[in-house]
Amino acid sequence: MVQAIDNRTDLTARLVGTEPHPRLAGWDQAEVEVLDAEPVPGYADLLSRNVGQRLLLAVPSRLLADAVPGSVIRVRARLATGEAMAESRPTPGTFAVEPPT
Repeated sequence: MVQAIDNRTDLTARLVGTEPHPRLAGWDQAEVEVLDAEPVPGYADLLSRNVGQRLLLAVPSRLLADAVPGSVIRVRARLATGEAMAESRPTPGTFAVEPPT
């Protein structure tokens, strides 16, 4: 059995679009352009390699309620079972949506 690596990365990304997640009820599948990534101390960083690329990111729908394409999202995410996922209950300061400028 392969053990998953505990990982976290703080991402800054521009929202391209969203749709309901195909497998996770209450989650959206957001297509984002990764603008920046920072490792989280104490965790492996598995998502920084996506800077400058588009990425599908699973995000709880309630967190994206006010987001529109072009919004900048700051999110703590992890790679889990081959999928990038936002934290389901982000701690203060680890999730924000900024409207497009």
